[in-house]
Amino acid sequence: MTQDGAGPLGPFARGVLVGNEFASVEISVDTAGRVPRLVLRDVTSGRARHIDPLVLEALVHMSDETMRSLADPNLIVSD
Repeated sequence: MTQDGAGPLGPFARGVLVGNEFASVEISVDTAGRVPRLVLRDVTSGRARHIDPLVLEALVHMSDETMRSLADPNLIVSD
């Protein structure tokens, strides 16, 4: 892996920022464990969550209604 993000993970080795007017999240991949995991970090709070491939696959198969309920701003609680 080179410093410019070249390699099998490309820019995800360093982290990629994804955002809009409602949220800003940094996405990267943690390869330090047994299996690579996606790391999602809320830019505002710094809170992060590691997500393994099984959970990612579950998200892919989740219904649109369930996904919308996860993004309900009334359910997001700040510490």
